[in-house]
Amino acid sequence: MTAQPRRRLVRIVGSALSVAALSGVGCGTVKQTGTARTGTEQLLLTNAWDRALQKVDFRPLTGVPVFLDTTNVTAVDQGWVVSSLKQAMLTQGVLIRQKAEQAQFIVEARVGAYGTDSYNWMFGIPQTTIPQTITGLPAGTIPEMSIAKSSDQHAVAKLALFAYDRSSGQLVWSSGTQLEESNAKDRYVGGLGPIQSGSIRGGTEFIGIKVPLGAEDNDPKPKGKWWRRRKDAGSPLKSDDLSPIGGSSAPMAAKSDLDSFKP
Repeated sequence: MTAQPRRRLVRIVGSALSVAALSGVGCGTVKQTGTARTGTEQLLLTNAWDRALQKVDFRPLTGVPVFLDTTNVTAVDQGWVVSSLKQAMLTQGVLIRQKAEQAQFIVEARVGAYGTDSYNWMFGIPQTTIPQTITGLPAGTIPEMSIAKSSDQHAVAKLALFAYDRSSGQLVWSSGTQLEESNAKDRYVGGLGPIQSGSIRGGTEFIGIKVPLGAEDNDPKPKGKWWRRRKDAGSPLKSDDLSPIGGSSAPMAAKSDLDSFKP
């Protein structure tokens, strides 16, 4: 973060805190959702999945008719997961067949993890309920009085695929295990906020106002416990880019008697 954007953020937060101190009030809330699942949760999960899928190189299967077996793909966003698998394969030149008997190779996919975690901390006095058993004090609830608090949501996606020859049953290709995560952060200072950031937001916002913090603020790479920096990645991962990471060349798969597999 450069000095000037940092000073600008400090001035914004400082001014807001000064106003809150003078007025004696300060609060901030985030309405998560009115639906069964929050938009943030869906973005976290699908972005983590897209980032993991981007690391899979299907080009060794280019030009080969394959059948995608998704029997072991179980996820809450199954429609997105299966459709994105097909798109990534087609984008990299794989020929997808609707029936196994029409394919030379069977590609089997599986999902090892697809879920979210949440981490929260607060500095201040938590909400407290006073029971009627304490003499001299009326029963009731003391509201939360926080100086600072933070909420950090993480999503993790783990996937793996392999291909085998339908006739011989011989293993011909494996993607290896791909693991990725995404995150979203909400912070409050003196009841003011939220100050929002994270890999799904592409920047930092204070009460809905974009705060320019420098080039690293737009870095989509989360720094959670599952993150592993790829040495061969020349640019940041993008969830909407399904082309593989790595070199521009890949070996072609064996093409024995491909004409017999044409539709």
